[in-house]
Amino acid sequence: MTTANVYGMDIQAGRDLATRMDADATEIETLTTRLTGMLESTPWYGPDATRFKGDWSGQYVPALSSVVQALRENSQQIYAQAQSQEDASS
Repeated sequence: MTTANVYGMDIQAGRDLATRMDADATEIETLTTRLTGMLESTPWYGPDATRFKGDWSGQYVPALSSVVQALRENSQQIYAQAQSQEDASS
């Protein structure tokens, strides 16, 4: 099937994608929390530890948080588009 002149969304597939994105965002949050806890409880001292822990909290955790936020925002947008598609088709 060609999609050259087809517009719209498979509503259920869109909702499935939105749900998966939200679940994956939660999984990334859980992993970030778990890894942060493990890093904080690991006996590790010295300049390498200080540098790595600084990078983790100052660079990596914020980057992961940005990914979580983007996934959640996109999930909401896709879900809204699926709802709009369903409303237009009704």
